[in-house]
Amino acid sequence: MCKRGECSVSIVIDTKNATGVLGNSLRQSNISELNQKIEALQKQSHFNIIETAYDTIGIKQANKLQFGHGFSETHCFRGYPIYGSFKQFLETGSKYVLHLDSDMIFHEENGFSWIQEGVKIMEENPDILCVLPKGGPPTNDGSLNQGTTSYQKDKKRGLYLFKNFTSRHYLIHRERFLSLLPLKPLWLSWREPIKSRLFGNGKMLCWEAMVEYALVKSDMWRADLMTDQAWSLHPGDRSEKFYRLLPFIVKEVRAGRYPFEQAGQFDLLVNAWSKNFSIFNK
Repeated sequence: MCKRGECSVSIVIDTKNATGVLGNSLRQSNISELNQKIEALQKQSHFNIIETAYDTIGIKQANKLQFGHGFSETHCFRGYPIYGSFKQFLETGSKYVLHLDSDMIFHEENGFSWIQEGVKIMEENPDILCVLPKGGPPTNDGSLNQGTTSYQKDKKRGLYLFKNFTSRHYLIHRERFLSLLPLKPLWLSWREPIKSRLFGNGKMLCWEAMVEYALVKSDMWRADLMTDQAWSLHPGDRSEKFYRLLPFIVKEVRAGRYPFEQAGQFDLLVNAWSKNFSIFNK
């Protein structure tokens, strides 16, 4: 929250480990290790630390605000946080919320901030819900490889416009998000809301699917920056090969270098980076 030109930053930490498929497939970090790294960062910058508490009353109150009903569920069927994803909007009165999954990799040119640019865009355009950097390194023709996800090019504003929402990373206008409430709860099957009412453990779809459902019905958009000055990669492949290559990948991304095959691709192509590593490290 900014007052009189001074900004205070709060870091919200969801301390509960992932459950379900994500909990079984991803390495879980020790919270003490995370706190040590944050304390080291605090020596360079000053910010507040907020740990998301998982108490029964708080969960039901937040879910009643989020969904219009006090569900007990805290995670989706895959293990991604629902309660934690929403609670961050209640932990602050700031105008904007920045969310970053810890595995995201970003390139940003010196002197350029995609976050500052995103704030500027949302200040000037009331139809923009959230802003992201370009997904994947730039292509020669400015195209994106989005699979079946459709998007529009808004060349006048320099934006790619989506009705798709991703929870991996975003800078979002807090009040515009809250205006979408209550979200429609989406379930894995028709049986799950019954299980929720009886046992409090119905299997919900992921939080981003419910936000996307509301975004589609609204007059707002997710906007990805068209500029080549910032872009992001998501490493879906968590193989040993990926971890061996990670220092090389981070170094190259910081310098704005990438394999030809990676251009326009948001999901990191491990084999393409492996080939590049072999070329540049002979």
